[in-house]
Amino acid sequence: MNPDQIILALDVDDAEEAISWARRLRSRVGTFKVGLQLYLRAGHAVMEGMQKLGVPVFLDLKFHDIPNTVAHAVAATACWKPRFLTVHTSGGMQMMVAAVRAAAPETKVLGVTVLTSLDERAIFEVGWSAGVGKTVEGLSGLARKSGLAGVVCSPHEAKSERLKWGGEAEIITPGVRPFGVSADDQARSKTPEEAIRDGASRVVIGRPILKAASPEKALDQILSVPEFQA
Repeated sequence: MNPDQIILALDVDDAEEAISWARRLRSRVGTFKVGLQLYLRAGHAVMEGMQKLGVPVFLDLKFHDIPNTVAHAVAATACWKPRFLTVHTSGGMQMMVAAVRAAAPETKVLGVTVLTSLDERAIFEVGWSAGVGKTVEGLSGLARKSGLAGVVCSPHEAKSERLKWGGEAEIITPGVRPFGVSADDQARSKTPEEAIRDGASRVVIGRPILKAASPEKALDQILSVPEFQA
């Protein structure tokens, strides 16, 4: 099995706890996700700690602004040399191109298509009348034209996105839940093995690991599933 297919979402409030998780689980996890919650509370401290540990970071800040602002924001993160960095594809092609140009050479810029918390009804409410599938398809097409390294999408779109992007792209899927675990606020979830089987290169998992009675055992159970391999 391949721990590098797992991205652990460090949805915690302080750098000490985040770094402790990374130190504890780095042999079972390929990349650690630092999102808005943690970055706004302790961004510099946690990123410095991750650099000292030498673990890859998925900096999931989902930038979405005018191209100039996003370019400067991306450039401000370059010192951390994150493995992955996210922007919202709905920001448009010029914004995505600006992000790619401003990123550190080591960083793969990924486009967030439709959040996994949104279902068809929510999509219509925000004005995307084409529905989830067509909306993801259109936004993903813009990301490819903009030179992004891949997309972040729900596991339900992983198969179609893999066909469009080809074998080398990053298709990263949050919204995965091991069998028998609550979906929480994820509207379009699948199991980790289903996501990988359908074409995801990596899956993002947070609460099912961090809240488990034994996080190591929870990870080992995921990694032991025969289909959990690219």
